[in-house]
Amino acid sequence: MEVVNKAFDDVKEFLKSVVPPCTATIDDHYHYEVWAIKEEAKLSQENHVFFGSVIKHADSITVTFNDKLGKENSKELFSDYLLQKMQHGRICIHEMNRQLHEDLQNAVQNLTRYYNSMGWI
Repeated sequence: MEVVNKAFDDVKEFLKSVVPPCTATIDDHYHYEVWAIKEEAKLSQENHVFFGSVIKHADSITVTFNDKLGKENSKELFSDYLLQKMQHGRICIHEMNRQLHEDLQNAVQNLTRYYNSMGWI
């Protein structure tokens, strides 16, 4: 359980690093979720988009990113290692190794740059 708690805390810290300008919509001991907000959205435009979340389970965590980024964007935003582990934008982690830690941290940084370039944050 300690390994799961540590992995959850690490990913939660990665996601917290983008708040603000993103917004945390769920923040409790088992679930943390972040959305990017588009401040300049017109009435007919969507003004928020899912950024990512982490959910703690009994023996693992699930890390989720926006699954509507497209194949080409995903290749640029996520490492090959993360893409191999990712199913529909979700990664199930039982134990955080160094590679996962680095790749998840980089993914959050890459997503921040991506959403910023798209005018979402």
